[in-house]
Amino acid sequence: MRVLVTGGAGFIGHNLVKTLLSNQYQVNILDIVSNEDSRVKTLIQMGANYFQGDIRDLAAISKAGQGCSHVVHLAAQTSVSASMENKTLNDEINIGGTRNIIEFVNTGEIKKVVSASSAAVYGNCDQMPLIEESAGDCLSPYAESKFQNEQDLLTMVNDDIGVHVLRFFNVYGPGQGTDSNYAAVIPSFIDNIILGNSPTIFGDGNQSRDFIEVSDVISLILLILIDDSETPNDIYNVATQTETSIQELLTLIGNSVSQTESSIEIPPASYQSKRSGDIDSSCASISKVKSAFGWQPKIELKQGILSLVEYELRS
Repeated sequence: MRVLVTGGAGFIGHNLVKTLLSNQYQVNILDIVSNEDSRVKTLIQMGANYFQGDIRDLAAISKAGQGCSHVVHLAAQTSVSASMENKTLNDEINIGGTRNIIEFVNTGEIKKVVSASSAAVYGNCDQMPLIEESAGDCLSPYAESKFQNEQDLLTMVNDDIGVHVLRFFNVYGPGQGTDSNYAAVIPSFIDNIILGNSPTIFGDGNQSRDFIEVSDVISLILLILIDDSETPNDIYNVATQTETSIQELLTLIGNSVSQTESSIEIPPASYQSKRSGDIDSSCASISKVKSAFGWQPKIELKQGILSLVEYELRS
């Protein structure tokens, strides 16, 4: 198996590539990040083949994907606010870029595609936990583009190729920057508390999310890549089916910091207006992915946050 990972220098991609390489899989990476980036250098040293390029460039995809049997498509414009500021650019990357991936997949020797979608496609659906069929209330161009990606992948990829679309909820874990848009609230809260700054809550803090640790996400992707049971092409929630408010999250992080380094004083939160495009509540049903692949998350939020705080304080 040789896997093309688009967005392989990003937060989830970096963790995935390291795991694939440690399991003796061959990996090609396509990402816009310079090959002089420290994270990229680490992956190259581990044995990854790195191609700097853009998913809007079909030739770059074809070059990076040469000899690959599987694709994990993670590259995307992931910011809700950026999508509102520049819908055209968002759609060029997410919709146009994914259609380029599809064109490459259909003309190559690819057996299976695993592609990242987002919980943003549910909008403010109030039927919790969210089941896959409830999507479509898209509140931003980003959400609309990810919803379009799902339809394109399921309808435009050749019938003999496996396609599994993963709706990531709020992924967090080591190596995630505050500029990441998967669960940037977690590294942002941790960094601010460690530095003695007030963490910022947008809204009243009662909005909820379903947080999942990145290693649980990676374990599912690996399961899907090696699955030979010809599971039908479909869309799956990737989450924990546990709802946590932003206020509860902040308390959890504060407690973890105090437990790890008692000398750090926990500053009070500051509150700002809710951001445009943000959803109120989010909690996923994961019964479908459990049934299809026998997968379930192993890391509870309290454990994951404590490990992450310890990691950040050591860094």
